[in-house]
Amino acid sequence: MKYFKCGKILKPHGIKGDMKIQSMTDFDRFFNGNKLYILHNDEYIEVELENVREFGEYYLLCFKGMNDINMIEKYHSDYLCVSELDREKLPEGQYYYNELIGKDVYNEKGELKGTCKDIEEYPKNKCLVVVTPKGKRVLIPIIMNEFIKEVLEDRIIINEIEGLF
Repeated sequence: MKYFKCGKILKPHGIKGDMKIQSMTDFDRFFNGNKLYILHNDEYIEVELENVREFGEYYLLCFKGMNDINMIEKYHSDYLCVSELDREKLPEGQYYYNELIGKDVYNEKGELKGTCKDIEEYPKNKCLVVVTPKGKRVLIPIIMNEFIKEVLEDRIIINEIEGLF
C-alpha cells in the first residue's frame, strides 16, 4: 500500500496529548474522526483524529487514545500520512502532485522535452517544473487543454508554444 505525506508533526503542545501540525496538503485531511498514519521509524501507525483545532497557520491535533504528552512525545518531527485507499477520487482533469512529478514530458510531435521534477504555486496558477535533458528548468502552467494536452500513465503531453524551451 502507498502512503502520502499530508502533515508534519512539529512538537507537542501542552501536556494533554495535543500535537502542533504543519499541513502539507491542499485537501482537508484534519477533521475529527479522520484516519491518518504516523510515519515513525519506517512504520505506519494508524491514528484517529479525536480533536482538531486551527492554531494560526498550524493545527493542534489530538489522537484518540493518546491523551498524554508521554504517549506522543516520540512522534516529534514525524510525518502524518494518508493511505492511497483513503484519498478521494479527483474530478476529470485534476491530478494529485505525485501523479505528475516524475513523468516525462513530451510535445504533441512525440519529442521528449524533459521530466516533471516538481510543481510550484504562483498567484495565477500552478506550474509544472520541467527539467530538460540539458538541465534547463522550464515552467509550464497547469492549464488543461491549453498547455497540458493529456496526462497518460507514463507521460505528460504538452502544447509546446514558441519560445517555451
